[in-house]
Amino acid sequence: MSFAEIVRYVPIEDMIALYQPYYEMDIHQFVDKVNAMCKEAKSETTLKLLRQKADLSQRKLAALSGVTVCTIQQYEQRQKNINKARMGYLIVLAKIRCCEVGGLMKKKE
Repeated sequence: MSFAEIVRYVPIEDMIALYQPYYEMDIHQFVDKVNAMCKEAKSETTLKLLRQKADLSQRKLAALSGVTVCTIQQYEQRQKNINKARMGYLIVLAKIRCCEVGGLMKKKE
């Protein structure tokens, strides 16, 4: 994996934050952590999977929910953290998808 690809999925700030816990460890532990972070970032978000399962476009979901297309895109691309979304957005999105609000949120490790 190239450095450009790594920083696309793991922001430099997150990489710097790994220094303290990993600087005395074997380099392979750091590599494993970064690989896991990249894998998580590459995976589809729950919102996107549920939207696709319902056969909805981002535009259609936006129209049904009142959440802007831009905001939906940002949640699906992880540019915005859905765990920090306004509760009103989560409730509307959950109702449209017939799921619990917690089902939309990213699980903590």
